[in-house]
Amino acid sequence: MNDPHALSVPAARAAHKSLGEHLALLFAGLAALLILLVAAYWLLVFEPSVLAHAESHSNAYAQAEAQGIEQVFTAEYPPEQLPLALQTALDAILLVRERSSNEPFIMRVELTFDYDLIDLPPGSLDLEGGAPYCSDCFVTEALLYDPRSHLLVGLARLYSNPSFVHRQVVKLRLGLLWVAAIMLGLIGATGVGVNRLIHRVGESEGNLRSVFEAAPIPMMLQDEGCSDLSQANLAARRYLGLDRNSEGLWSSPRWQALNQEHLHDCSFTDREVLIPSDKDERLWALASAVSLHFSGHRCRLIALSDISQIKAVQEELRSASYTDGLTGIYNRRYLFLRLAKEIDLHQRYHQPFSIILLDLDHFKSINDTHGHRVGDEVLVRVAATLRQCTRTVDVIGRHGGEEFLVIMPQTQVELALRLAERIRLAVRDIQWNRPGLQVTVSAGVREFDGTDIDGFVEAADRCLYKAKRAGRDRVVG
Repeated sequence: MNDPHALSVPAARAAHKSLGEHLALLFAGLAALLILLVAAYWLLVFEPSVLAHAESHSNAYAQAEAQGIEQVFTAEYPPEQLPLALQTALDAILLVRERSSNEPFIMRVELTFDYDLIDLPPGSLDLEGGAPYCSDCFVTEALLYDPRSHLLVGLARLYSNPSFVHRQVVKLRLGLLWVAAIMLGLIGATGVGVNRLIHRVGESEGNLRSVFEAAPIPMMLQDEGCSDLSQANLAARRYLGLDRNSEGLWSSPRWQALNQEHLHDCSFTDREVLIPSDKDERLWALASAVSLHFSGHRCRLIALSDISQIKAVQEELRSASYTDGLTGIYNRRYLFLRLAKEIDLHQRYHQPFSIILLDLDHFKSINDTHGHRVGDEVLVRVAATLRQCTRTVDVIGRHGGEEFLVIMPQTQVELALRLAERIRLAVRDIQWNRPGLQVTVSAGVREFDGTDIDGFVEAADRCLYKAKRAGRDRVVG
């Protein structure tokens, strides 16, 4: 008689085989989905974002370099020397190189001018230099203005070197290929014998958790409807200071603040978030979240990529575009932006404010007698004296050449005159290690009376002119 249990072994084997096949298919599908998500995130989000950030930085750097070309027009060169001065400025831009690779930041520069506004033969100032051709370069077109007349006089086209970002993209691509290779290896492991298939699935799950745990960027899983995290890799635990709570979930005050302020949406990509921190440092991250099903639960995968250094570079570039390279104080562009803001505040709230326009006396003679290096030192030390004499709310900047401008919010002319006199005395008392060097300053002071920016600055300039006519080293309001 046949044993009724004789068929149970083949049936069990068939069931195990079927279960193994289903688990293998499920695992392969999950691995393929993860590879597709990583690949799609790279192709559609991360790589374009990296290129966009790089192009933005290149544009900001090129705009800052273009200011150096504008400064050539403030030096009042004779017409026959102007092309040489422009060529020197162009060569200076092309000589700036990245330290590690010794490659130039700017590959090519082209200058074109409007000769309706320049009293020179057409084409005499049009210049180009650098590499003859750069198809992959980031191209920035910077408008050139005459700093004295504020008229548009030309166009500078700068070709930024793309090799730096291309090298970074290649490294990231190689890392992505390694991850894809690992995942493909896991998929191939599912083809091993039926008897070891379920065991291999367990091993693969462990490997997947290892990849998640060892990922260099913070990665977290958050179940739907839960404010805490069900999973967090080592990078996330360190970055956000996560600890397990009584329910076995990961959480921290930093995560709760970040989740409530920035990450409350179900899914998003490339959102810049400021990480709350008890320290003085400012941590910025590029956050992305995608909804998915994991272990039978609906959740979202959250990834954070630290961009603090990128934000720091952006801030440096922004500061460079508003800062005078020699003295470290604000430049003319920022001064006029701030004047426009103060005029708007005056018109809306009737707040008084004043300006002080200062000019170094006999500065050309200082350059001719002691050299331009000493002249630069004079400008730097006078700027430092201005910082010492002014209030924290005051804005100081280099108006051009040897002229400085101080913007004093919520200040009437009487107080501005006293401050200008204090500055004048402080400059005169500066001790110099050059025999015969004596530096003085003349100042014109005006309180805003409802005119426009140019009229306001011109009024202060007329007061400065009166101080010069009266013998210099004095303040006129």
